[in-house]
Amino acid sequence: MSEVSIMGLGIISSLGTDISSVWERLDASPKAAPPGETAEIPFTLDLPHSQLRRVNRYSKLAAAGAIQAQKDAFITIDSGDPFRHGAIFTTGYGSMVSNISFGESVAGDEPDLCSPTLFAGTVPNSCVGQVCIQLNLKGPSTILVGGNVFLYSKLLINSGKADVIFAGAVEEYSFDLFSSLGKNEAARGVKINEATVVFVLGRARENAYCAVGDSAAAGLAAYPLVKKISVQESVTVIRSALRKCLKKTNSPEVIISSSNGAYFDEAEDAAFKEEAPGASVITGVKPLFGETLGSAFSLNVAVAAMCLKNGRIPNSLGATRAGVKRILATGYDTIGNYHCIMLSKGGENLGDA
Repeated sequence: MSEVSIMGLGIISSLGTDISSVWERLDASPKAAPPGETAEIPFTLDLPHSQLRRVNRYSKLAAAGAIQAQKDAFITIDSGDPFRHGAIFTTGYGSMVSNISFGESVAGDEPDLCSPTLFAGTVPNSCVGQVCIQLNLKGPSTILVGGNVFLYSKLLINSGKADVIFAGAVEEYSFDLFSSLGKNEAARGVKINEATVVFVLGRARENAYCAVGDSAAAGLAAYPLVKKISVQESVTVIRSALRKCLKKTNSPEVIISSSNGAYFDEAEDAAFKEEAPGASVITGVKPLFGETLGSAFSLNVAVAAMCLKNGRIPNSLGATRAGVKRILATGYDTIGNYHCIMLSKGGENLGDA
């Protein structure tokens, strides 16, 4: 059985709104500038206005990322079986903008005037529905609040339930949410931004970004940006995830960490020194993209995939290095899961892929 690979990528972020512009800025010399003011990121969705009527911005972000990824992977779904193509997405907070707007209309003592369209956009899986409609995906599809889209997507492909999965993460800017999190002591000094990342996952082929290897997760006491948790206890949790992920694989050459300048960085650093002492640790992703909440882990995976496809670590990540073949990407989600996943290029051992 061939490995599951990343065949295409789509991205909307503060550093760029497509793969080529993001890589160009990552590879810039001198380093790319850190993100500016937190706000909605302008992006283009190449669909007729008639197909986007009453579609909220949260769903448009997901659709735009998925269409980018489809084009990047050179996938033509109409030529295959749509029931063999699915979409597995994750989010941290869903469409908080729609939820707040709907809540305000209810709180205004005018429930009969609440928009059914607005209400439909309050559910987290509204973005998956739009992706499936726009790309004609009829295979297994769902939304995860937190969780690991790669683990579930690989399970669907390896069990023969799907040939291709669009695996994505979407986090939409909300002034109320982002400003509230920014005032939290646990997130002091952390820049929060929106981001969408979508991967096309399928069987390995020559022009793939990289192979997707073992991944693992372990439960932290809480989401580190909402509640301060014990650094010492977190080291134990992170080490358990790393050991499980690396049990059957070659050690990573590079680790792309979840470092964002907050207190939790200390726990991850300590765990890396114990479980992967020979790896170079990259801490520069979130300083460039911002903390992207439910998209953060997927964004780290996307950066790792771009590095492997291009065969080097770019200038802006502060550790320029060529010939890298094994990268471990890490992150944590909004419900307190710590994640890690091994990616590889060039037939490197990845464990049970």
